[in-house]
Amino acid sequence: MADLTQLQTWLAEAEAARHLLAMGEQVVEVWRDGRRMTYSERNLSDLNDYISFLGNEIDRKTNEAAGRPRRSGIGVTY
Repeated sequence: MADLTQLQTWLAEAEAARHLLAMGEQVVEVWRDGRRMTYSERNLSDLNDYISFLGNEIDRKTNEAAGRPRRSGIGVTY
């Protein structure tokens, strides 16, 4: 996977693309892993999912760099 700087760049590009779609643009192109991704109004939810994914990856990399372990669920049994 990409480093933190690249993820932040992709996130900024994806958020800019989402803004253009929200303002009424028909088609927006975003580059991801060297591939062109084209979004239109009807798949805005896919772009939102991609933005969420990038945000989660940035959080994970930031936590790893700070030495904080990944949180996981706690199993409770009676």
